[in-house]
Amino acid sequence: MRKPRIFCPELSSPTHKCTNIKQIHHLAKVLRLKPNDNVELFDGKGTTGNGVAQEITKAHIKFKVDAIKFSKNPYVNFYQAIIPYIKKENLIYSLQKLVELGINSILIYKPELLNQSLAKKDLSKLNFRLEDALIGACEQSGCNHIPNIKFFNDIKHCLHSIDKTNYEGLFVLDTIADQFIKANENLKLNEITIITGPESGYSKNEREIMSTLGLKSLKIGHYVMRAETAPVVAIAKFHSLLGEF
Repeated sequence: MRKPRIFCPELSSPTHKCTNIKQIHHLAKVLRLKPNDNVELFDGKGTTGNGVAQEITKAHIKFKVDAIKFSKNPYVNFYQAIIPYIKKENLIYSLQKLVELGINSILIYKPELLNQSLAKKDLSKLNFRLEDALIGACEQSGCNHIPNIKFFNDIKHCLHSIDKTNYEGLFVLDTIADQFIKANENLKLNEITIITGPESGYSKNEREIMSTLGLKSLKIGHYVMRAETAPVVAIAKFHSLLGEF
């Protein structure tokens, strides 16, 4: 049976006291953790350690920490997804699947063709909820590297935040593109960034912004995918093309 995994932002101490009520409930009530049981601790930056439960209360669980080691990301290449803001539940689903695929960075932007009820929401207020979802996905999947996540009010500022002298490895996924993702010169790249839009598509202004930057457009299928599905399929496809699977 695989050891339970717990996020621990600091693993330099010989002990760790877990005070997260959600984690305590899961470990003590669901998994029936007992003193001297082992868990795997990870800091989200590649370091892991073995945690031995010493003290279990309703307010905290204290672990003795040993066997600390660092592990590199098993995926050699750098993968980044630029995705639209969509309904919270669907967005969380997409983030979870991207974590399972070893995504390194996620940039979330507000698309111009956005439902008005969503357009009024402050993305920064979602930060804690989405980061919690990323941590949970890492705990479940065995991923030891929590991806970076940033929010932007539009795609223009999102793209300008990327430090690139050229956009060779940046691809716009678009249902009206002429070319499908397929094995070609992309295999020589070590950094891949994909952009996906909402199910309503990119606005005229967004298309002009991306066209001005000379970004390459690609299709990932014959049909329109849901906004939460498209980035997951695209990253998996590039994994395959770059020999990561």
